Formats: sequence, structure tokens, C-alpha cells
Amino acid sequence: MKTQMQFKVLLFLVSAIFLYCVGWLIASQWIKSEVETFLTDTLVKNGKIAIHYEALERGGFPFSLDWHLINPKVEVNFASHTVSFNTNKTSLSIHPFFKKSVIVQNQKTEWRLLNNRDHQNFKNTSENSRLYLSKNYDGSITVEYSANNSNIHRFVSTNKRKQWNKFALGKHFSALIRLPNREKRRERSHHYSISFKINDILMINESVIWPKDLDEITGSIELRGNPGTFALEDLIAWRDNGGTIDIERIQFERAPSKLIVKGTLALDADLKPIGAGTIDFTGLATFLNEQQQAGRITKSEARFLNLAILVLSKTTKQQEKSLIRIPITAQNGKLKIGSFSLFDLPGLIR
Repeated sequence: MKTQMQFKVLLFLVSAIFLYCVGWLIASQWIKSEVETFLTDTLVKNGKIAIHYEALERGGFPFSLDWHLINPKVEVNFASHTVSFNTNKTSLSIHPFFKKSVIVQNQKTEWRLLNNRDHQNFKNTSENSRLYLSKNYDGSITVEYSANNSNIHRFVSTNKRKQWNKFALGKHFSALIRLPNREKRRERSHHYSISFKINDILMINESVIWPKDLDEITGSIELRGNPGTFALEDLIAWRDNGGTIDIERIQFERAPSKLIVKGTLALDADLKPIGAGTIDFTGLATFLNEQQQAGRITKSEARFLNLAILVLSKTTKQQEKSLIRIPITAQNGKLKIGSFSLFDLPGLIR
């Protein structure tokens, strides 16, 4: 009797394992079909996204459903820019018990931002990047991204040489994006939430008038309205429907100094940025003293900058630290601090 019971239990376990394996293979094959359809039809048909890869390899058994894209390359065109991405292998993972989430991982990646109009080109290389997508109960989508050891390069072209020069380094980068559900995307009032954080930044470019090292850069931005694929016609429709970018907070910190930018931006009739905001600065005296000691500015230049900033700003006391607030505006194609014009703003049409 005991032997029969043990046999039944064993038979049940073997059957369960067999059925699970069959189910895993069916689900894995279905995911492969969906991935291939998404890559070849959904994205490529619009003509703005090009995706190439050498092969799809199965993996992840038994606890996840994985497919590995070998040598994928992605290219996206919007406005006058091209964004490209490439890596040696991209892993897509779906856990059977958490069907509404997808994990995309890469060991080493390279992103490039190419400006096809004035050739201001940048690239970023990073390690151990991870993209986590999850669908929430209300149909909205949450996207989490993280990467380590980011290196930003700027392309320099002269008569003598053409090369990528290292511009900045970041130890860790993370971002969180919230996308509305399909119904809300059709409405004017919907918005996209974007927040990010970069730790331990090292600036390589000596011409940057900011400390070579920063503790962190953090930001929170709301994109209101639907800009589509950022093509010219989409941006015009976004502007006409009242689309805006709300910069809730972008903070640059190197204790004890902080610079915080807040404001709202839109596009004017000439598709140039228009908006207003503030720049809050704490620790100005310390900042200017550090720049002077580093040899980037002279003592007289430090005094002049301090006076100029004080003239343009409103100074208050906040927790025994001096807070300097400078108004900043973008209007009629010019960026202004107070009543002083800094430079002309580029438009999407020239």
C-alpha cells in the first residue's frame, strides 16, 4: 500500500514536471514569435526605427523565459537627430508567474546621439544596464532603467584630427519613467513622468566652469501632452494642443554647493523654446573660492561674478544658508537671465 502511494506521488511529480516543461517550451516559442513580430513589424513599419540582430537564442529554463538577441543594433530618427544603440547581447526575460513584467539586460552598451544638422555628436558607453518594464493595474506602464560606469564622449572634428573625446564619467545612473494607459494617451491632459539620478560624476572637459567632480545630479520632469515620435509634424501638433515640459527639479550637488533649476517650457510659433523658471544657488562663496583655487578664474573674476549674480538675484535666508534665486526666461528666440540675454536659442526649423 505504501509502495503504491509512493509510486502515485512519483508519477504525479513526473507528470507535473513534464507538463511544466512542455508549457515552458510552448510559452517560450510564443514569446519568440511575439518578439519577432514586435521587432520586424510593429517598430520597423513606421519607417523611423531600424532594428538589426544576428540571431535569437533561447534560455532561462526553468524559472524564467529568456531570449537573447545577438549583436542587436537599433537606430531611431526624430527631428534632425539620430539615436543609435548597440551591444553584443541583449537578454529579454519574462517570469512565468509575473506575466506583466519584462526585464532587458545588457553587459556593455553604447548609445549615440547624432545631430544631423550641426554635427554636435555624443556617445555614451556603460556596463550592466538593466531595463525593467511592468504593466500596472490601471493599464499604465512603469519603466525602470539603471546602468553602471557611464562614459560620455563628444565628437571633435578639426583639420588635423577627428576623434571621440571623453567628456564626463558617471558611476551609477538610474531613471524611472511612468507612461499613461492607452485611453489617457488619447487625451490632451495626460502626461509622462520622468525622474533620474546620476552618482559620482567626474567632468573631463576643462572648459566647464563647474567643479570637476559632482556628488550627484537628480531630476524630475513632467512631459504633458503626446509628442508622438518627436517628428516635426508631431511636435507641431503637440505645441498646438498645449504641450509643455514641466521641470519640477533638476539639481546639481557638490556639498555644500547646490544648483537647482525649475521651470516650464513649450514651443513658440517658430518652434523655438519658450518658458520661464528659476535657478537657485546655495554655497556661492564656496563655489567661487573653489574655482579660484583650481585656477579656473582669477580673484578679480570671482568678485565680479559674485557681484553680477547678486545683482541679478533675490537673496533670502533659508536654514542659515544664503539662497540666491535667479529668474531665467526663454522668449523670442533668446535665453535671458534677468534682463540680460545670454545667447540665441535654436529652433527646429532653420
